[in-house]
Amino acid sequence: MSDNVIFLGIDIGSTKVAAILAKPKTHNNHTMLEVVGLGSARNEGVYRGIINNPVKTKEAIRQALEIAARKAERPDLLNYPLTATVNVSGTHLETMSETGSVTCKSASVKGEDVAVLFEDMQQTYDSDSNQIIHLLPLKFAVGEQHEIDDPVGHIGLKLSGDFKIITAKKTALYQIKDSLQKANIQVDNEDGFAASPLASGLAVLTEDHKNLGVVLVDIGGGTTDIAIYHEGLLRHTVVLPFGGNHITNDIREGCHLTQESAEEAKTTLSETNPNACSLNTLLVVPTADGIPPIEIVARNIVLIARARLREIAALVFAEVKKAGYEHKLRAGVVLTGGTAKINGIDSIFREVTGMYVQIGKPQNLERINGPLHDSLMNDPAFATALGLAWSSIKPLDKRVVKRSKTEKEQEKKKTGGLWGSFGIKDLKIKDVGTFIWKGLMQDDMAGKDSY
Repeated sequence: MSDNVIFLGIDIGSTKVAAILAKPKTHNNHTMLEVVGLGSARNEGVYRGIINNPVKTKEAIRQALEIAARKAERPDLLNYPLTATVNVSGTHLETMSETGSVTCKSASVKGEDVAVLFEDMQQTYDSDSNQIIHLLPLKFAVGEQHEIDDPVGHIGLKLSGDFKIITAKKTALYQIKDSLQKANIQVDNEDGFAASPLASGLAVLTEDHKNLGVVLVDIGGGTTDIAIYHEGLLRHTVVLPFGGNHITNDIREGCHLTQESAEEAKTTLSETNPNACSLNTLLVVPTADGIPPIEIVARNIVLIARARLREIAALVFAEVKKAGYEHKLRAGVVLTGGTAKINGIDSIFREVTGMYVQIGKPQNLERINGPLHDSLMNDPAFATALGLAWSSIKPLDKRVVKRSKTEKEQEKKKTGGLWGSFGIKDLKIKDVGTFIWKGLMQDDMAGKDSY
């Protein structure tokens, strides 16, 4: 993959839109990510992950992209249609565990047999109302052999596979796509969407996290997105309809403030330990024009925020137990999202869940642009956008590749000019003829390529 290719990831959240322009850097067959542009803009057009005001969302997308292009010193990018990978969140996301099987064309399993199985699953579980955005393989079976990671080469006529299928409402995807198009940004209908927790995982989780077992918790403004990994594979995802905005609403109602004043009080304190604030500590909060500011006991705000975060932590832990992974996640909890910036949130989750807890840190980032690098390392609010940029480079499952290098180069030559030089996203191909099953044995023989 060329180091001159630029990828665009756009995180459309309930409080902000974040845009990241990044390009891969390869060192000794190891891929790093260099972020060249980063921008964010306040968004008032999304409620709990669903776009309810396309105009405001479009404006926020464009503002975030303009800031990112300016920081990348590439304002010319705004003059052309761009292609992005974008997140999908909200309670309309559904995760299913399904099994499919096909008859092999010969006595041993070949890559094309795996491709047929994938295509069959794709066609079976797409519907008029829902679209598959992730079709993730778990284990395979060939004949009487079970629990196979890579079936290619095994002897048998029947190939079966267990899959995690994540779907989204087609109406929600249309709204996302429409808002992006109005901002002069394209998104591929089949391959340009990524569930928020899976995108965040690409940015902050290592293979060790996934192998040991981990629950990624992405707490945004309107939702909390959860992804559980165990033995290297995705096992469970769910979206909870609670987030940082609910803390703000609690403060607003409890202290009789405006929404803006409550948000300012929350971010100014950014604290969850009541012992950090004495009863004499007052917070002066502005209200409205012509009305004097209000003095609030700081500890009251801390107690309100703490109560809501404990509730969110308890709901997360309930999902871990419901999925059957209590006491199995040795890497514990990894927190991301804007709400993860609140001081002491890791302690709250540790108290409630009894698990090891850490704030997610981006992995494999090039430190060429110091300020951008430090912003990303210290602000978990950008984990999803960063993972969306990563999704154009590395797959969610290392056994599957998007395209061969030859096919990528041929596509660039076909498109040429601006499309090639700006690195418009290489797309996965769903049809059987171009699906590529990389497999673990091939991966090892290739020295793991650039992943």
